[in-house]
Amino acid sequence: MTHTCTPPGLGRRSFLRVAGRGAAVAAVGSAVPWLAACGSSAAGGNGSGKGRFTVKLAWIPNAEYAGIFVGAEDGLYTKQGLDVEILPGGPNSAVVPMVTTGRVDLGVEAIPENVATAVARGSKLKIVGAGLLKSPESWISLADRPVRNPKEIEGKKLGITLAGKNTALVFMKRNGVDVSKVKLVPIQFDPAPLAAREVDAIWGFASNQPVSLALRGVRTHVMPLADFGFNRMQSVFFASQKTLDDPAARERAREFMTASRLGWEAALRDQKHAADVIIKRYGAKLGLKLDEQAKSLAAIAPYVKGDGSGAGPKGLFWMSDALIEETITSLTSIGIKLDRSLFTNELLGG
Repeated sequence: MTHTCTPPGLGRRSFLRVAGRGAAVAAVGSAVPWLAACGSSAAGGNGSGKGRFTVKLAWIPNAEYAGIFVGAEDGLYTKQGLDVEILPGGPNSAVVPMVTTGRVDLGVEAIPENVATAVARGSKLKIVGAGLLKSPESWISLADRPVRNPKEIEGKKLGITLAGKNTALVFMKRNGVDVSKVKLVPIQFDPAPLAAREVDAIWGFASNQPVSLALRGVRTHVMPLADFGFNRMQSVFFASQKTLDDPAARERAREFMTASRLGWEAALRDQKHAADVIIKRYGAKLGLKLDEQAKSLAAIAPYVKGDGSGAGPKGLFWMSDALIEETITSLTSIGIKLDRSLFTNELLGG
């Protein structure tokens, strides 16, 4: 049996799709105490019972976790002999501490630098799979005024979030952009400034703001950073070294990763079913819409596959030598310390 706790709030990426609704901010703020209650009811990680397995997500249930939810709905975890509990994330709901302290068996972090930073500070963790083999971070512009390559950034007014500013500057410098010819305008996650033509492009995610704007009838052009030499895996699965060193705990983690892979394969194969699962199980409490989730899943699918057509002979989640090197190079350029020892494919048959 698979249990799932669901917070009554909107997430980072779902928020974008309902930007402008006054209820959004209140809903996000209400998620934190609810999540704390949800987490306290869960059995501890790292072997609290035969077949019991707890996973902590970085954010609220939505299309970016479609494969996990399909795995739960279609009984793929049960077939592996697992009783899986899925804990959602939310504002100020950290994943790393719960994995480090053994309160959950495995975590899913949005970005690998959160795990790398914890390891640099002494935590014994390993990234064991990449949910997104290609980074969806992108410059997003209007279709009738597209920014198609880094040099076209020059002379433009760019909307940038505080969190994305450092990465954006590094990306521009690495691609020979004269930053003095660029005007950076602070924005929030809402893509409204682009729709209003207040800026020429915004920093965001290919699976996010373009979907939000498309639902408003605004067509966009997406320029992924990964297409111009700045790629890093994202939505990473990670576990503690203690879990990997314990034969029983390691086997449960391997079974979870196997079923999650199958879940994502099923979600990509039948995206309508995956969107239906998200709405059926979580939509009522989150206010999600079927067309939103279907479009979001279609938009994120190429990034799950990595190259837009497939994940290669090793399958989904597999961290190739090339991807690991790209991730190390990209993170090092923004000041994150890490090396190859952070990554292992051992739960994927490596």
